[in-house]
Amino acid sequence: MGILDIGLQEMLIILLVALLVVGPQRLPEIARKIGRIYRNLRRMTRDFTKEFTKAIDLEDEELKDVVKSVASEAKELSQVVDTKAKELSQAVDTKAEELTKPLETEAEELKKTLETGAEELKKTLETEAEELKETVETETEEIQKSLGVETQKVEKIPDTEEDDE
Repeated sequence: MGILDIGLQEMLIILLVALLVVGPQRLPEIARKIGRIYRNLRRMTRDFTKEFTKAIDLEDEELKDVVKSVASEAKELSQVVDTKAKELSQAVDTKAEELTKPLETEAEELKKTLETGAEELKKTLETEAEELKETVETETEEIQKSLGVETQKVEKIPDTEEDDE
């Protein structure tokens, strides 16, 4: 492939036609003009490419600056959110302590009341147990006395079974 995607055969045909149309005297002069035009086109293309690349690079730099700016704002916002979260956590902890203290006081009072009630119930049960014990002992003694009297009666009855033997 040659210049401007023109092959060697096509180039030869163009030169032959140019030689016939322009003539051999003017052909070198026209070839120089075409060469200058081609160089100018290449230079303009190169300059356009440089300018285009420079514009893209500038836009990339601007985008990088925007990204940095957004990142710094996000960091600041994150710090503000963290600060607010800590403040909120402290406020919640303070309120929890304020609410817990009365509950703990009430729990202590309830515990004391229950302990007092338990002690009174224990005393009452011990007293009733003593009374019940005394009643059982009295009843036992009375039963033993009545059984003792009956036992003596049984001993006095002769054994009829021994006589049958």
